[in-house]
Amino acid sequence: MNNAEKSADKIKVKKSIFKRLFVRVLVLFILAVIVSGTLNCIENIQRTRRFTRQLTESASKVATETFERSDINALLDNPDSEEYRKAVKTLRWICQTNHLEYMYIYIPNFDENKVTYVMTVADDDSENENVLNVRSAGEEVDHSLWDAEKEAWENPNLVTAYEYQNDSFGSFYTAFSAVQGNDSKPVALIGADYSLTQIYTEIIFYTAMRVLALFVVLTIVFLLVMLFVRKKMYNPILLIFEKIRGYFSDKSDDEIQLLADYFNDMAHDVETYVEKNSALASEKAKNETELEVARRIQYGIIAREKNVVFADCFDVSARMESARQVGGDFYDCFALPDGRMCAVVGDVSGKGVAAAMFMAFAKTLIHEKMTENAEPDRAFEEINRELCLSNPEGMFVTAFAVIFDKNSDSFLYINAGHNKPVAVSNGKAEFLECKPCIMLGVFDDARYVVNSAEFGNGDVICLYTDGVNEATNADNEFFGNERLVSACQNAGKTAKGVCDGVYDALTDFTENAEQFDDITIVAIKNSKNGD
Repeated sequence: MNNAEKSADKIKVKKSIFKRLFVRVLVLFILAVIVSGTLNCIENIQRTRRFTRQLTESASKVATETFERSDINALLDNPDSEEYRKAVKTLRWICQTNHLEYMYIYIPNFDENKVTYVMTVADDDSENENVLNVRSAGEEVDHSLWDAEKEAWENPNLVTAYEYQNDSFGSFYTAFSAVQGNDSKPVALIGADYSLTQIYTEIIFYTAMRVLALFVVLTIVFLLVMLFVRKKMYNPILLIFEKIRGYFSDKSDDEIQLLADYFNDMAHDVETYVEKNSALASEKAKNETELEVARRIQYGIIAREKNVVFADCFDVSARMESARQVGGDFYDCFALPDGRMCAVVGDVSGKGVAAAMFMAFAKTLIHEKMTENAEPDRAFEEINRELCLSNPEGMFVTAFAVIFDKNSDSFLYINAGHNKPVAVSNGKAEFLECKPCIMLGVFDDARYVVNSAEFGNGDVICLYTDGVNEATNADNEFFGNERLVSACQNAGKTAKGVCDGVYDALTDFTENAEQFDDITIVAIKNSKNGD
């Protein structure tokens, strides 16, 4: 074969190997950038929508609680008063703190589809001046009231939400909640607007910038890789191709040695890979063993099942199942220095080791402060402050504490953002209507209110965590509140009967479905007369 024929074969090999390799890698590279940017944008939008919903609903709820003690009609009639200016300042502070576009208080007229504005504020200074003039106190505007507004008006304790879009203002997410008067009836609605158009624009711009930066970086990497492939891989392959073609005529072993070096390197890499996998498997087994030890320690601190009697008057039965090796649920029951008994159920945000560690801290703190302080509300305020000070990860705790006195036919309770318990009296089970305070570990200046409820002889109260009513079966159906109340009502008359009845009903419902959240059940019965 002459030199011209060899040169032609060499060009053909370059076109058939390197070009195809270059084109395919380039296509994959472009697709990867497009898919990555699209998925990132979708994820950011979904996460932002969830955050926006929580933010607007929380802001609306906070504003409602702030203005519950205000006379809305007096504010409407006296827009020049100092009290009205303070109210506007407070509402705007809530608006700016939560980065909302607008917040407003208004009185709806559902019969005539009109609203009377009490006050309106905006986050932007210039826009705030504008809305204070355009939507001044007493301004009546025609407005087709939405279902979300009607639902909030009819259910004063409920925060509703509505997403809308128009040509003037763009896309908004709005939360509504009702301000109640002294007679617990709604007197006005509070709306909180969050601009989705602005945040979507920012997300798309931010994602585009990230994709562009990623594209530039990956382009440089791609070119460097292709240069490396051409120099270190393609050229040697081409050389081997040419030498193999003339192998029998040319006895040079340089290329064979090159291939041998490659195979030696590959064998070494395989051995290294196997060693690393073995090390990872060993480390995983060690971690699982340590988690199992942690699980046993946790169940040593908090018994999986517990049945005790306090002061010969109160039967307590408890049960707990963690979703993972360790969890964030906890319960406790203990005697107070003045002879009363305290029982508490709590749930730490998150799961796993971090939740378990924060749970142990919270449980110990609750036990200590409730024992030291005769006033439960003061104890919870101290607990909350210490949790806020020792909470670098921003975790929080929901808790429900009850205090029983053998000399009283009622009990005291504090609800720190926890689920309502189920009370069983005279064979009938229903939820204890109680207004929750804020969760522990969120705001260090939060206040907690002590309430009381009747607790006659033979009555049972069942405390639980959201792993019970939010448990799902194989068809993704929730166990729900109705099944929970039914299980309490149909269970035995003892505390253990109620605890076991709820757990058995939950087990039968979920069957073999995976447990996603920790489960904790505590039942207390008043057995003063030995019933």
